[in-house]
Amino acid sequence: MKKCINFILSVKLFVIVIFLTLIFFKFFDIFLFKLTRSFDGRIFSFFKNIIDPFSDFIDPFNILVIFVINILFLRNFTKLNKIQKKKLFILKKLNCSESKLKNTISYYKLVSYHVVSSIILSGFVCHVFKYILGVSRPKYFFLQGYERLNFFNIEHKVNAMPSGHTQAAFTIAILFLIYFRKYYILIFIIAFLMGISRIFMSMHFPSDLIIGAYIGLLFPVILYKNLFFDKIKLVNSDILGLKLYLKLICVRFLV
Repeated sequence: MKKCINFILSVKLFVIVIFLTLIFFKFFDIFLFKLTRSFDGRIFSFFKNIIDPFSDFIDPFNILVIFVINILFLRNFTKLNKIQKKKLFILKKLNCSESKLKNTISYYKLVSYHVVSSIILSGFVCHVFKYILGVSRPKYFFLQGYERLNFFNIEHKVNAMPSGHTQAAFTIAILFLIYFRKYYILIFIIAFLMGISRIFMSMHFPSDLIIGAYIGLLFPVILYKNLFFDKIKLVNSDILGLKLYLKLICVRFLV
């Protein structure tokens, strides 16, 4: 995990991303986009009817709302935890020590703050670049004659780079890798497919996806390393697992 974080933060990856983005933008974007138009209709159907709706289901706003609610729950729980009788009931139901419960609350609160701040910061940076670069979306470039670059333009037709869906998918993917580390290959495959679907939906060129994925990976890692890693390390040694944490949420509503 440490190697992965260091690579994402490295100058080497930054140079690779910039190089690939420029090369694809200049030489391969239009060719690859046109190439996808010749693909079998079942591939379009797969992205349109399965991947695209799924990306809407795990929209960053939905994730944001869930974790904001979780933060509010944990704040309320901290107040409730001061009531001895109710605290003893919770400890008995979960069969855990008071220190473990305290660490669990601190841990999941930090995780929730990290998720919320990552989604907000990555999304903000992504939209700032959309406005600055003003890269036209494929269907408007081909059908309405827009220029590839329209700097400092807030119009939806020319805010393709970076891809917001790809940025969001990779933000969620890297957060999943940081905290769960299970099925990470599957998670990143899904994130990749969510990005690719934007080409088939005529909303993005490949270069939009490259820079979008990079932003999605970079800012959660920056926040994790500089603001959350040391704090999480202090409480991560003795906490309830995710299943028991979900049970804790249920038990909370019984008291």
